[in-house]
Amino acid sequence: KNMDAANVYAVMNIISFCCSVPFVVVQELPTLSQVWEEAAAEHGANAIMTNILLSGFFFYIYNEFAFAFTAHVGAVTSSVLNTAKRVI
Repeated sequence: KNMDAANVYAVMNIISFCCSVPFVVVQELPTLSQVWEEAAAEHGANAIMTNILLSGFFFYIYNEFAFAFTAHVGAVTSSVLNTAKRVI
């Protein structure tokens, strides 16, 4: 069906999440509880959860805007501006 850039980006994120979760579980699950307890003891569980959620939210918003911008102006223009952003 007809999807705009935001919908395409959301679907891509959902598919990427579903594909990467099994690998993360296999690799990180054995040490997750130990690392979580150490981090929670040092920084507090609420602070860690707040940082994780805010980081994920802002990462998603930034990338959704970048994806929509690329769809609006074109890939070459977006790449040139992104390169200029890094130089300036």
